[in-house]
Amino acid sequence: MLLGYDAVDLLLALGAGFACGFLNTAASSGSVVTLPIMIFLGLDAATANATNRLPVLIGALSGALDFARRKAMPWRLAFRIAVPTTLGSLIGAGLAEIVPRRDMGMVVTAAVLFAALLLFKNIKKAVEQGQLKEVQLGPRELLLFFAAGIWLGFIVLGGATCMLLILTLMAGFDLPRANAVRAAALVPVTLVAMLVFAAHGDINWVLGGILSVGSIAGGVMGARLSLSANAKRYVFVLLVLAISAELVQLAWHYIFSAI
Repeated sequence: MLLGYDAVDLLLALGAGFACGFLNTAASSGSVVTLPIMIFLGLDAATANATNRLPVLIGALSGALDFARRKAMPWRLAFRIAVPTTLGSLIGAGLAEIVPRRDMGMVVTAAVLFAALLLFKNIKKAVEQGQLKEVQLGPRELLLFFAAGIWLGFIVLGGATCMLLILTLMAGFDLPRANAVRAAALVPVTLVAMLVFAAHGDINWVLGGILSVGSIAGGVMGARLSLSANAKRYVFVLLVLAISAELVQLAWHYIFSAI
């Protein structure tokens, strides 16, 4: 036993953290892996939702730094998007503290279904979106980022997919720059929410730390894939696999376990 977990649990947590950092940076929806893994390892849904901010934060930070190191980070645009999104995140985290802990399991389920709907309705178009002549960041887009921030603060799952859709289909970013800006914006967005949850004692720091170790490598690998020539080919497939796996997990948990 190490840190209260056996070797299999540690490997499972490290793998989930890697997947979270990789998916969140290269595509989105990395939380479809970490949330059910944390619940499987014994956390309730509310604690898992709070603890999940650690690997998301570390993965986003490592991905953003790798984008910056490769000179692929438009910092000015990232800052403009991060401001309304972070303000929304503060509100969303506060709302998450109000929801009864017994209801968070259903919230997680609804978030997964919402992410699946976004995926199969719009994501392929977003992934294939080319760069417009000029990025659009007017009041409409900033308001949408504020709304996405509320969702990200409340529960990360699905929020990063919303950001990807807004960046590509509404604001006119191509996939590499959209992923870079999203990774940078997720750092303050997630940090603010994490501080709210930490103040209420909702974070399991041990499990969150283990997940974060895996998330560092995942974030770097995700940034490298995003900048590769084959990014568009793989991102949609990764999203389909991740969300489909979570839908299967939910069906098993809520349907088959009740039979």
